[in-house]
Amino acid sequence: MTTYETYLDIVNSATPAQIEAASVWYFEAQEVAEDVAELLSTSLEVGASIVASFSPRERWSSNVAKSYAFANGKPVTGLSNNLAMAMASVTLGFDALKGLKTNAFARAIAGDKNSVVIDMWMIKAAGMESSKGVNKKEYKELSLAVTEVATRVKLTPRTTQALIWIIARGSHA
Repeated sequence: MTTYETYLDIVNSATPAQIEAASVWYFEAQEVAEDVAELLSTSLEVGASIVASFSPRERWSSNVAKSYAFANGKPVTGLSNNLAMAMASVTLGFDALKGLKTNAFARAIAGDKNSVVIDMWMIKAAGMESSKGVNKKEYKELSLAVTEVATRVKLTPRTTQALIWIIARGSHA
């Protein structure tokens, strides 16, 4: 079975509640980024980049808490690279995020409906071993499969990715 077929099967198994959760997920994430941007008197791009900076190896709730702490000038614990990315995001926005996943996540949060985030849950959903991540070629192949499924089911790539992620992970948190 191809990745496209695997992802399509997942999307076709979605419940109405899962589709609803996926359709609002990035809009809700954008509200967090807007709050962060407002606290720092900066752009949505910078706010979304800061939020994405705290995403590696973090649950969403922790990601949000760290983003707000950072925006309020409070200490942020965790991976030093995440803090370094957030600090660079203040001046560089998307350009501070060199990783394919974090950059795509920032863009999706900022409203890019064609941005597809490939993380460990998306890798697992594709039936691949997720502990090592994927290389650039594999990332692009998985992203393309999501985009093709999105076209087929008439959703945006961003929403399709969120839907696959929600089903693969088993929640929307």
